[in-house]
Amino acid sequence: MTTKRMIEVAEQLSALSNELISLIGNKELTKSRTTKPARLSTNINTSGATGGLRLLVDEGKLDSPKQRSEIIELLKQEGRHYSRETISMGLLSLVRERVLTRMRAKNSKKWEFVKRK
Repeated sequence: MTTKRMIEVAEQLSALSNELISLIGNKELTKSRTTKPARLSTNINTSGATGGLRLLVDEGKLDSPKQRSEIIELLKQEGRHYSRETISMGLLSLVRERVLTRMRAKNSKKWEFVKRK
């Protein structure tokens, strides 16, 4: 289940909970439940280079194949500055976890990384 879908389900549950509370008529509980539900914690570690790469995947920026140099630029745009070696280790880690897949770029010996479907 995707993060967006989990948030939608949580909001639907919250709305149903509010409706049930209003049907019961407990005004104290209704007041405490009228605030917008907090976002679900996704248990995604966003620290370090691998965390930055996970954010790019979640934002859909790696839905199309990209070379390491392009990914480094995307991370820099997000304010995350890492060495090429660190990014390479993070990319390989996500390939091993089967979050990303890699393939050779056409007419080149460079790897391209893309979100695994």
